[in-house]
Amino acid sequence: MKVAIIGYAQAGKSTIYRAAARGLAKGEVTAVPVPDERFDAIVAQVKPKKQTPATVILHDDVEAANGSGKTFSLRFIDQAKKADILLHVVRGFENPVSPYFAEVDPLRDQENLDVELVLADLQIVENRLERLQKSPTVKQSGSPDYLEKQFFDRIKPLLEEGTPLRAIVDMNEDEQTVARNYQFLSLKPMVVAFNVAESGLSGTPEMNERIEELAKKETPAFYVAAPIEEEIAQLDPADQPEFLDSLGLKEPASNVVIKAVYDALGLITFFTAGDNDTRAWPLRKGSNALKAAGTIHNDIAKGFIRAEIVHYSDYLVAGSLDAAYSAGKMSLEGKEYVLQDGDLIHIRNKS
Repeated sequence: MKVAIIGYAQAGKSTIYRAAARGLAKGEVTAVPVPDERFDAIVAQVKPKKQTPATVILHDDVEAANGSGKTFSLRFIDQAKKADILLHVVRGFENPVSPYFAEVDPLRDQENLDVELVLADLQIVENRLERLQKSPTVKQSGSPDYLEKQFFDRIKPLLEEGTPLRAIVDMNEDEQTVARNYQFLSLKPMVVAFNVAESGLSGTPEMNERIEELAKKETPAFYVAAPIEEEIAQLDPADQPEFLDSLGLKEPASNVVIKAVYDALGLITFFTAGDNDTRAWPLRKGSNALKAAGTIHNDIAKGFIRAEIVHYSDYLVAGSLDAAYSAGKMSLEGKEYVLQDGDLIHIRNKS
């Protein structure tokens, strides 16, 4: 899943990128493992020859957004449209070389960029509605042009009010199809990282209120102190807990952001625990066992017979897959079984 890191220049996007990549970054694109204590526990118990965590692909190659009310560049729009999710890094620290707004105002910067995304979508909607007026099929109920006009007429007032399309949770299937075809920027899932100085990690009442408001609009937001996160990433793993404890942190904020990105994509994780390769697999929430089998390999899905399922909580109590099986905690499920987050799965198939 492609994560585009966006924001105004000098907001600390590259520092966040390097911190989240945890020493893996070799260029501007990096596959970053999704932190998961369950996967770590399975690996520790199975001791496989190979371990493959779930990952997200971070992109630090997106052009900085324009400021001061300018429209997005075509390059920015093209890069953002190709992403599955946007990670908006907002400057909340003093930076004398920042070319965008000398005064630090993270609430303003976060809102302005979000408004720019909405305005870019509004322009698409207005242009399309103008062209639809000349369509001979626009009044034919059920035609593609009719469905587009119905949908655009509904969302135009919302966009004019500044509401991002990701906040509209009641789109029907036809509307979702139209929206996907146009790759609306404000429809893409978004996570906001307020990049603050160490002294600002507790935020302000105004910023905390904004974080609550964003959550109501399907936009998770967090505080991150990028230089500290980069320092944590460079430490030996054995030294990290003590350093985090000295800062009053349970885990690096970059971990929290990566988990939030993964969550905002609507993903759950299921596991396959093999001696040769133990793997964490990302899967769309609500997907069935057949879809999970296809995620592993198309041939496994084609020959699907049954899925052997052990819930992670049962695995944890039992201590191993063998022990869970012996305790009767394995269930045989068909193709339509809906995978639960953390399920361990083995597919019986015709091979």
